[in-house]
Amino acid sequence: MTKIISTVLLMGIAVSGNAQVGINTVNPEKELTVNGTMKTSGIVFKQPLEKLGTNENYTFIIKSPAPDNKITAYNDSFVPNSPAPINLIQYKITCDPSDKDWVNQFDTKINSQKFLVVISSFGFTQPTRTFSADWLTPVPQIFAYSTGGTWKLKADYQGFSPDSSFPTGVWTLNLLVFDRSYAKEFTSTQNLGASTTGAAAAPLIQ
Repeated sequence: MTKIISTVLLMGIAVSGNAQVGINTVNPEKELTVNGTMKTSGIVFKQPLEKLGTNENYTFIIKSPAPDNKITAYNDSFVPNSPAPINLIQYKITCDPSDKDWVNQFDTKINSQKFLVVISSFGFTQPTRTFSADWLTPVPQIFAYSTGGTWKLKADYQGFSPDSSFPTGVWTLNLLVFDRSYAKEFTSTQNLGASTTGAAAAPLIQ
């Protein structure tokens, strides 16, 4: 007769009265709570996914490319009220009455060493016009640039201005602000010379 002997070895495992299992913790918060590192060949998520409660913090997980395959976490509980990996900031800038629609430099005071800034959308409260006899479409110059360690903003309808009968204009600039720990900046300058076509020498990202 063959005997089958089963041995169960429990080390650092706690089972609560409400069927919650904890590894390296005596106070499991969910059906399975692991206090430490974990390796698995696959993860199955509960459906539907739970939403964070109003008193719960978030964790942002990033995996680096091979061969490192390093997983890092950004958790706002480490630094309370810290910026998120991606932030949306809106500025409403009232122009000087003598400059009409011109914002030559607005200092956001956002640290350009720590964050990347992209203007995602914009608006201007007043119609603009030019005194040229030809029909022209106003094209705004809107961009963010880094100088002196902070991000500055520029906004202008070059060659156009609101009519003097309109009140002072107000720009609305919506900024996407990325933590540089989780974003990479690529810059490229291309010269087409006398041609109207061209191509990058190498892909900046692929």
